[in-house]
Amino acid sequence: MVVQVFELNTTISNLRDLTESDLSPYDAIYLGNITCRLYEANLLERLDDLREAIAIVKGRGQKAYVTTYAAPRNDNLPQLRKVVAVAVETGADAVEVHNLGVLRIVHEEYPDLAVHIGGFANVYTDGGAAVLKRYGAVRITPNYELSLEEIGEIHRQVGLPMELLVHGKMPLGMSDDCFLLEYEQAWGVTCPTLCQQELFLKQGDWAMKSIGKGVMSGKDVCLLEHLRQLMTEGHSCFRIEAASESPAYRLEIGRVYREALEAALAGRDGEEERWWDTIRRHARIGLCNGFYFGTSGMAYHGVQHPGADTTEDQRSGVGQ
Repeated sequence: MVVQVFELNTTISNLRDLTESDLSPYDAIYLGNITCRLYEANLLERLDDLREAIAIVKGRGQKAYVTTYAAPRNDNLPQLRKVVAVAVETGADAVEVHNLGVLRIVHEEYPDLAVHIGGFANVYTDGGAAVLKRYGAVRITPNYELSLEEIGEIHRQVGLPMELLVHGKMPLGMSDDCFLLEYEQAWGVTCPTLCQQELFLKQGDWAMKSIGKGVMSGKDVCLLEHLRQLMTEGHSCFRIEAASESPAYRLEIGRVYREALEAALAGRDGEEERWWDTIRRHARIGLCNGFYFGTSGMAYHGVQHPGADTTEDQRSGVGQ
């Protein structure tokens, strides 16, 4: 049976991005950059900014979710405790955690606070998801390497919503160090601006995007052609990964998926060609389906658009 409601959300790293972006297509916003404490004006490091951001989001009638770091160390925990306290104080709708230690802290200190499990928590099995549920998790982003079939099995066994990346660059990994810092002098660009550049590592058809301590797919995951399937299978929480993207990307891609999800909910088949024009224009390297269909992660399995992974940049060799 097709689900009756859905949530479309995205991620914002700082107050500037929040105020400069039209986020009207989204139902909820994750606040904070999970990769680096030094990310420009990171909301997780500026608590007054975080308070203001939560107020702005909730004032717009959207849900405000507060992120936490993907790979926290012990010296991060005092700050993360303050972040969670602000989330509770300001009435944030949930916090997102990627780490069992942070989950335990949140569960013990704020047992009524809704917790979302992020993609870097590496949830591969229903057994692991069940443990997280006992510690207060109400939503899980499964590991990005899982197929839709595997995700569906976890969903059925555990009974928690699975949050799915439906568009944007797929998070692939984290590093303790930022290798981009080695290039500050050569490029004439310094931290914290350095990791906000369009930096792609390419070899043949293979590509990754560097955001400093984080590595993401070069191609944009795109599930536009599969939204009805996702909703029929009972999924209702969808994320557009746009933390490192432009305000235009957030708005225009968000509008496409808002319209497409509403169409899917109404049972309408097919996609508008203008949706594809927008998606191709913003796909710097191309499109893929991630690991959702049990393949390598960089392939695109289109139904009506089998060649949608080709962009103008690919044909011209830009970005290599």
